[in-house]
Amino acid sequence: MKIIRTYLPNSADNYNYLAYCPTTGVAAAVDPFDADHLISIADDNKLNITQIWVTHEHWDHIKDVNRLKELTSAQVYAPHTCKNAMDADIWLEDGDEVDLSQHHSVKLFLTPGHIAGHGVYLYQDLQQPTDNFILAGDTLFNAGVGNTKSGDVEQLYHSIERLHQLLTEQCQIYVGHDYMVSNLKFTLKHCPTLKAAEQALQAAEAESHDSRPIQRWQDEKSYNLFLRLDSNEVRELTGKDSRIEQFKALRALRDQW
Repeated sequence: MKIIRTYLPNSADNYNYLAYCPTTGVAAAVDPFDADHLISIADDNKLNITQIWVTHEHWDHIKDVNRLKELTSAQVYAPHTCKNAMDADIWLEDGDEVDLSQHHSVKLFLTPGHIAGHGVYLYQDLQQPTDNFILAGDTLFNAGVGNTKSGDVEQLYHSIERLHQLLTEQCQIYVGHDYMVSNLKFTLKHCPTLKAAEQALQAAEAESHDSRPIQRWQDEKSYNLFLRLDSNEVRELTGKDSRIEQFKALRALRDQW
């Protein structure tokens, strides 16, 4: 399975994605913000949008779900925890598999925290682990994690801990928003000697939203403070001993920044 990433101008720095089967040309649109934009990209790449995958029900992730469905007759897939907030054709339980084609499928894993009804889509290829990817929505960001203004920070902690068990080192991280530069500046304000963050910031600032390189799980673990719990810099920064208290303290610091 392959991914096309596109940045949405005039949005909340949203990324949208087309996940597609290169053999058949069928595609899934992820959290559609602009249906016309996604259809144009699909047409340019000779793809047929047959599915819509939703990570959660926040307005900027479901804005054009209905319009895209009307234009393409695609089926809408969403976590069952979103039932009271939106409409879908297929409600997904934790661990459910979604077949895009006979060649490729993803699994939905529930990741509450940013909001109670959140889920992520994980693709794993045992033969080609460098092709693995996660469509993380607003659970995980480059150099950060989702806020918990409409969620629960302890739930988000457990969801991120779960990702440590699910993701391989080479897994590609596809996030819902481009907050990378801002998050790295936060990191370097508090941990100015973290070389991996400094290098990542220089690389990110040299590129546009669309051309920034896709980060992998091993990259994120080198500079994302929320993935570096129990490291010397996080212990010193937060003054906390337990992982969950370190996470909560980091989230509070990021909220105030």
